[in-house]
Amino acid sequence: MPVPTIEGLNPEQQRAVTHGEGPLMVLAGAGTGKTRVLVHRIARLVSLGVAPWEILAVTFTNKAAGEMRERLRQAVGAEAAFRMWIGTFHSTCARLLRRHGERVGLSPDFSIFDDDDQRRLLSSLLKEASLDDAITPRSLGSLIDRAKNRGEDPVRFNNGRYGEDVLAKIYPRYRERLAREDAVDFNDLLLKVLDLADDPDMGPELASRFRYVLVDEFQDTNLVQYRLVRHLARDTRNLTVVGDDDQSIYSWRGAEPRNLLDFDRDFPDAEIVKLEQNYRSTSIILQAANSIIEHNIDRRGKSLWTDRDGGDAVLWEEATDERAEAEFIARGIAGLCHEEGRDWGDMAMLYRTHAQSRVLEEQLRRHSIDYRIVGGVSFFQRREIKDSLAFLRLVSNPAADSCFERIVNVPSRGIGKTTVDRVRAHARLAGIALLDAARSCSHGAVSSVKPAARKKLAAFVAIIDGLRDVQAAGASVAELIIQAVERSGYRERLEIEDSPESRDRLANLAELVSMASDFDDETEGKGTLVEFDERISLSSANDAADGRGAAVTMMTIHAAKGLEFPVVFLCGMEDGLFPSLREREGSNSDRDMEEERRLAYVAMTRAKDRLILTSTRMRRVWGEMRMNRPSRFLDDIPSECLAVRARPEPAYDAPTRLRRKKPMRPERDELDQRTGYDDVPSIDVDEDFDPTGSTDHVVAGEQVRHPRFGSGRVVQTLGEGSDTKLLIDFPGVGLKMVVARFVELE
Repeated sequence: MPVPTIEGLNPEQQRAVTHGEGPLMVLAGAGTGKTRVLVHRIARLVSLGVAPWEILAVTFTNKAAGEMRERLRQAVGAEAAFRMWIGTFHSTCARLLRRHGERVGLSPDFSIFDDDDQRRLLSSLLKEASLDDAITPRSLGSLIDRAKNRGEDPVRFNNGRYGEDVLAKIYPRYRERLAREDAVDFNDLLLKVLDLADDPDMGPELASRFRYVLVDEFQDTNLVQYRLVRHLARDTRNLTVVGDDDQSIYSWRGAEPRNLLDFDRDFPDAEIVKLEQNYRSTSIILQAANSIIEHNIDRRGKSLWTDRDGGDAVLWEEATDERAEAEFIARGIAGLCHEEGRDWGDMAMLYRTHAQSRVLEEQLRRHSIDYRIVGGVSFFQRREIKDSLAFLRLVSNPAADSCFERIVNVPSRGIGKTTVDRVRAHARLAGIALLDAARSCSHGAVSSVKPAARKKLAAFVAIIDGLRDVQAAGASVAELIIQAVERSGYRERLEIEDSPESRDRLANLAELVSMASDFDDETEGKGTLVEFDERISLSSANDAADGRGAAVTMMTIHAAKGLEFPVVFLCGMEDGLFPSLREREGSNSDRDMEEERRLAYVAMTRAKDRLILTSTRMRRVWGEMRMNRPSRFLDDIPSECLAVRARPEPAYDAPTRLRRKKPMRPERDELDQRTGYDDVPSIDVDEDFDPTGSTDHVVAGEQVRHPRFGSGRVVQTLGEGSDTKLLIDFPGVGLKMVVARFVELE
């Protein structure tokens, strides 16, 4: 086979492709052609006489593996490509275990439990142990995965964490059930192969099985994957790793960027090649992205550059609130389609959290712009949203049996299927709704419903009755939602869980409250639950596309990694949102901020031609307006790269200004000057519920005492009567927006 030509590759790509024996680390920045390098390197090895089956190429997704195999099929022929080992870590390990699994207790026909299978098994085990109301199967699975990603025993690794007592009881049963069913979960696929590596006979065989091992996206490997790769390349030491430490954004699921950063510690003779020529973005976009990521200390220095000189300046739009932000984006998409002839499919909207998509979706529908959500479901179809709406519907319509069945045990309160079946049978016999049947059963109307089950049914009925009382007292829709998630225990359960998923779900619930607050404002507090529910139902209906190109893509930044778009709108550029400043268990503020910068770098380098950044001065959080400081990342972008639409400085009636103007940056072009502000304190919301508070006498400038925050000075009063809100400056704490009737002030 002739040696593939390397013409058309830049000098650094050629160095990587022609590297001979020994370890190689390719630091490949965004859009620098790393896949092309991998394919050319593998094709060259085959042309030099390396047998295809002696080559292992590991990717992180089946899609990436399929694309690599197809490109190799074109380069070296179908037969050679077929005989190579190309796949994900999990598929590679499954293939090895099919051949050698008997040494670690598996038959050749062992089963693999995916995430859904794992959750179902854990759910069954929790019910068997009567622990199904203590923790969700998903949360328990997360505890197991977190430990196994590090090769640790889940029970010992999670000592001191939420759910550890349940895990200690359930995990041995989980492990026993997998063994009994001749099955493994995803993590076990890798751990079982590591067990093979420790076998005195199989270990040496695995260490010499492949002459060349190549790993893509190496910055995303966890500790177990690194140990596995190191063993597979132990004898030959022909290990090629390709990755970008600046794109390591998955630490929350076990990725360890130090695997790449410290690669030459374990392989001191490794050749290091940096791919810095970007073939995707304009020079202005790259300069903006580089200006942010260069503030990270824990990285290998590199700087992307491109032959695509110039380009449009990065545009920053600071909107009044999230609705104005969404309106600006929708109009911008329509304008680009009209003025530049772009298709919807040319554009993507990226955001930090799923909750941000709700307002964006509404505006796209209003402007008849088709869209698709990647890496998640529509805001209105998310479980926590549908659960909350089910509570509201049952409050407004006690005959809504489908809502009763959805939430009677949400969050888990120990009301099992047998109890629900008996309530259902009683409802059919008596010709009444399920809620009324549950009330009747809680009073002993059905002898087969035991006392413990009666008590749990009574507690659920009391939640619904209590919410109906709140509604009858004139509560707004937003207040009803807050009360529903509080009284049901939904919010408390998610806060205790404190996982990435639970935090996303809490953010979505807060966004639902914000939507309800908008509804309350629009209807001047006269809107009903039924009207709000109707708005939701209409918003969640799928609008038909009119054929003007593909849909606008909406996704989180994490889901966007590896993709590219001609135009990117990056939403929510505000401190506290992006970067996220939330403190987490076991967090390190410097490490967390470095990952936030890597997220910004990934987001910005998805854009090929245009990058538009948006932020808001105010954003609703749990129904209350929070003042926002523009993202600190905006200050890192050079003034010559950033164009900002001129706008008047916002006026405040408060005795002191909330924003201090800083010098204008130089004018870029006709797109106007940047009006910049700093030192804008964020305003949190006090959510303590104490209806005894009275603030009729409180005025701006007065000193008050808060039961949690201590002494503070009232900066501004908003609204009147029961709707009064106070903006209070608490020394050492900051500005807080207090709902007057929810807290007692002195």
